[in-house]
Amino acid sequence: MDEFDIAVIGAGPAGVTAALRGAERGARVCLIEQDRIGGSCFRKGFYPTKAAMALIEAVSSKNGSVDARQFFKKTDEFGESLSQSWRSRLDEQGVETYLGRAVLFSPTLIQIETPQGSKEVSAKKIVLAIGSHPTSLPNLPFEGDSIVSIDDALRSDRVPETVLILGAGPRGCELATLFNRLGSKVFLSDQAPRLLTGQDPDVIDFIEGMLKKQKIKLLLNKRLVSYYKNNNLFDITLEGGVKFQVEKIVLNLKREGNVSSLDYERLGLRLGERKEVLVNETLETSVPGIFAAGSVIGRTASAGLSEEEGRIAADSTLGKTKLHNADWIPFIVHTRPEIATVGCFAEEAHHKGFRAVEGRCEARSLDYALMGEGSSGFFKVAADKKSGMVIGVQLVSPRASELISLVLLAMKKGIKVGALASLAGDGFNEIQGIREAAKACSRALKSQAKAP
Repeated sequence: MDEFDIAVIGAGPAGVTAALRGAERGARVCLIEQDRIGGSCFRKGFYPTKAAMALIEAVSSKNGSVDARQFFKKTDEFGESLSQSWRSRLDEQGVETYLGRAVLFSPTLIQIETPQGSKEVSAKKIVLAIGSHPTSLPNLPFEGDSIVSIDDALRSDRVPETVLILGAGPRGCELATLFNRLGSKVFLSDQAPRLLTGQDPDVIDFIEGMLKKQKIKLLLNKRLVSYYKNNNLFDITLEGGVKFQVEKIVLNLKREGNVSSLDYERLGLRLGERKEVLVNETLETSVPGIFAAGSVIGRTASAGLSEEEGRIAADSTLGKTKLHNADWIPFIVHTRPEIATVGCFAEEAHHKGFRAVEGRCEARSLDYALMGEGSSGFFKVAADKKSGMVIGVQLVSPRASELISLVLLAMKKGIKVGALASLAGDGFNEIQGIREAAKACSRALKSQAKAP
């Protein structure tokens, strides 16, 4: 029987990150996945959505129309290439990879079932990174290619003429943008009164205005009342008597943990109401020696959060306790332009013990926008009035998802707003926007310091 320091079950972002982290720390690690490296996330969810946004231009004709079959084929091919790349990284780090179904006999013994037979491995510690799955509504079950989950929205070979996305959030906004760019008429509905609840008010105002400009119909604070299938279309009725027809319905609702293969009652694993695995601050479950990370623990699914949890779980298995800091996990929405935020925004800073001052720069005034790279968007920097340290940044720009990591690193190092205002750049990219927002914030700090 092979023996390991850490066995990771599930090879999505959380699982792969946990396995690589453990190997980097010198542990002997195995990774068990029943599908393929990358799990289902390479065919569903964040990765294919992001790839699809980039692929639209590549498969568009001169008149702007999209070859749907080629588009969906290339999206699938991207997932396979990414899976092979991740497998190479695991091999390079010495992670032993098994493809098969994992059955937990105990907190240290795992049986791996494959079509060729079964194999047992033992591990001192186990990390569950088995993901989650979307749910439907009792009165609105999944139905073929007509009523699908957001995970399966791109598992098709055609673009619907009309589509209703029920449930917004970051992924709902991304999918609405994607279908809109593919030529669909999009209805985006949510029971919440605003999009991206909990984010900076300026970010919320921007994304709602942007989607409306793209002719995406926002139906907020609305609950589904009824639907009726009328030949190949659905007659939809929402609260307030809102009625319309669509060809396809995409459900972006609550998720449940993938725990059906776990004998969790026998093991003593405690679950929440959505079958999420309950964990403590170090991501250890109710069973000593078993940890969990990723969407199986019930947090909002995102690649960045899953990766951070994978690192924390791996460190915890090795006794290197590291607590989760939500303020250091970027919030990213891959719309056009992208939205990326980190830390807190000015209006909520007092809840975290800060007195915030902020600076803002509009994208339209920057060199890159004047060069035709997109004039919509803005840059905001918030700093603590007493210390001058940067406590939050909000970016709305073409490459916001890439730039936010740079800002996060600066925040982790305790950078002050004056230093951020001196950030080097060539002057013709979005770094100029961060720099100008930091300068505006620095001026506001000085102005308030002089005030009586």
